Amino acid sequence: MGFVKTAASRIAFSTLEGTVHVNIALILKFIANYFFNPAEYANIGQRSEPKNDDYLFQQGPAKGMGDIRFHDYSIAYSDWDLPNVNVFREQTAVFSEMIAVAPPDESQRRDTDFLLTIGETFTLVAYGQLILETARIYDVPTDVVDQIFDCFVRDFSKFALQLYSKPRCSAQQAAYCLKMLRKPAVDDERYDRVWRDYVHALNGAYEMNS
Repeated sequence: MGFVKTAASRIAFSTLEGTVHVNIALILKFIANYFFNPAEYANIGQRSEPKNDDYLFQQGPAKGMGDIRFHDYSIAYSDWDLPNVNVFREQTAVFSEMIAVAPPDESQRRDTDFLLTIGETFTLVAYGQLILETARIYDVPTDVVDQIFDCFVRDFSKFALQLYSKPRCSAQQAAYCLKMLRKPAVDDERYDRVWRDYVHALNGAYEMNS
């Protein structure tokens, strides 16, 4: 269940901290290519061996960020046919259409609060992609995946409502936000299975260090 822990930490980051620790200007540079200009890259194999990752912290200049391209995110989403993944995919489609048709104008780009909500919404899409790709590698049960996206659908709706409420949100953007407001696909039996088999089953499995 290592994936569940990883997914939970990613969800916590995207929903509780959002992009507070991420340069919002960089997110805006990434978002266009992520949605509208994908590139084809070879699949990266799973790496689990101990390895020094110092290179991650050897950051160079931030020039050319807008030229960075990404693998087509829709491939990961189309690989799953689950109720909440499908709802989330519909929300994502509306969000990407809003970015294409009614992107942040100059005044909104100077509004950190407005851009923060755009960034938080976008990070949900990127983290959702990572979770779906990783779920295939670890053969995560579909019940768990769909329950994770129950959370994602609600978070997406929350950020859409926040964006709708921003003073600088235009009428056109507000209309898109209302289309993003969706409820998750409720399945009490799925919820009970996840709680019984993957949450409550861990009761007593861990002990605090003395």
